[in-house]
Amino acid sequence: MSKCFISYRHVKPDEDLAQELEKSLGQQGHKVFVDTQLLVGAKWAAEIEKQIKASDTFIVLLSAESIRSDMVRQEVELAYTLSQDRGEKFVILPIRVDFKGELPHDLGAYLNPIQYALWTPGQPFEKVAAEVLKALENHELLPLKREPGEDGLRELFDATDGKDGAPLPAADPRLASRVELDTGTIKLDSPFYIKRQADAEFLDQIRKTGSTTIVKAPRQMGKSSLLARAHAEAKHLQIRSWYFDFQFIDKNHLTSLDKLFRYLAHKICREFKTSMKPDECWDAFLGAKDNLTDFMRNALLQDAGAQVLILLDEVDRLFDCSFRDDFFAAIRAWHNLRATEECWNKLNMVIAHSTEPYLWIQDINQSPFNVGITVTLADFDLSQVMESNIKYGTLLKTGPEIQELADLTGGQPFLVRLALYMLKKNNCGISQLKKVAPDDRGPFGDHLRRFAWRLQAEKELKKSLQQILDKGACDKEEHFLRLRAGGLVKGENRRHVHMRCQIYDDYFRKHL
Repeated sequence: MSKCFISYRHVKPDEDLAQELEKSLGQQGHKVFVDTQLLVGAKWAAEIEKQIKASDTFIVLLSAESIRSDMVRQEVELAYTLSQDRGEKFVILPIRVDFKGELPHDLGAYLNPIQYALWTPGQPFEKVAAEVLKALENHELLPLKREPGEDGLRELFDATDGKDGAPLPAADPRLASRVELDTGTIKLDSPFYIKRQADAEFLDQIRKTGSTTIVKAPRQMGKSSLLARAHAEAKHLQIRSWYFDFQFIDKNHLTSLDKLFRYLAHKICREFKTSMKPDECWDAFLGAKDNLTDFMRNALLQDAGAQVLILLDEVDRLFDCSFRDDFFAAIRAWHNLRATEECWNKLNMVIAHSTEPYLWIQDINQSPFNVGITVTLADFDLSQVMESNIKYGTLLKTGPEIQELADLTGGQPFLVRLALYMLKKNNCGISQLKKVAPDDRGPFGDHLRRFAWRLQAEKELKKSLQQILDKGACDKEEHFLRLRAGGLVKGENRRHVHMRCQIYDDYFRKHL
């Protein structure tokens, strides 16, 4: 018998399906865990992780609501890691709940290769329960395969930006597409996006030749959205462009520098359709840095008639790798080669990260983080909060109300959008929203519990966060930098630091 964990969002009809699956599978002798019996908070986060790890089957319900969930993402990420470690001993079974569209970029990276079941309201629960039982007991795949297409992307857009402005926790590069209307391709572009000064600075850099641009900001500040827009703009300008998110690279490609560089070379070959293949120039006698550099030069740049843009997102993923210094030294070398080899001026590079690189990189002079132009994304100021309010239909009517929203969210772009979406969806005022903002089951609960999850295994980091709450200071520089990079706190230095916003302050005073 299987031990099953059901991941879902606490909304209708997802809850109903989760309960029916728990009942049906339990009647057949399978042990099923759903989180309805748990208290929420920090202990809740630890128990959720414990239960997923104790399971051998992970069932995830994917609806227009759950695909926007921070916690579903966290659970899927852990399940994917377990499936990579355990192989066939850990199974992921996706069930789409009245949603046939493309999955968001980050969820799709984990779930798109996996066959799924579909349930729509009005259909009997028995059918989908039988499909899950068949998969569990006969070790068969669920019946449906992913069929990517423009219609699926349109459904994703309609479930998020295209309708009521429901924000995704992580940007999807495909939803920033800007294409010529006469191509017949659907234009997908958020009507809720707020342009900041950094947008103009950044797009100006990608239009130049031979530029290196560093984009720095905590999570959910708009880094990926900015890169996605640059990718779309490059295509519009007929600049050959490649966007790559390191967050979703399989860890077997991160066991050595050579494996990573071979993987990147194959990705570049596929993306740019180079006539030269990586295996044609990979020399075992040379090092990985030389091999990838030669491939870039000979396959991509020497014969390129136009500019090439490479956007590397979430490079923080590499900071824990033993070969990180060599990786970033190679990027720095490409930057330096522009002075001696003209072909390298055809290459524009963008590197996006949130964590402070010097916490990991031994020799900062051999990394790209102190060259080129650095674009730092800031929280929304009051005028940008006001502009967001207008884009959502001027839900807040007075200056003091807009100030309350700015104070509540700290101007954090995702939280501003989420707050305005909740005001619109629930037809309530800012005072009602403030009352329930720090609640675990409140409008921001999903977002807040993700932080609780991340912190529950970091006892020393939690102590530093408590110190900031109590004293407005932090003893450990590394902890201050990590908490700031993670988007929880703000401050110029560890001696003068405070919580990022009122929501975080209220929540962690209650739950830490």
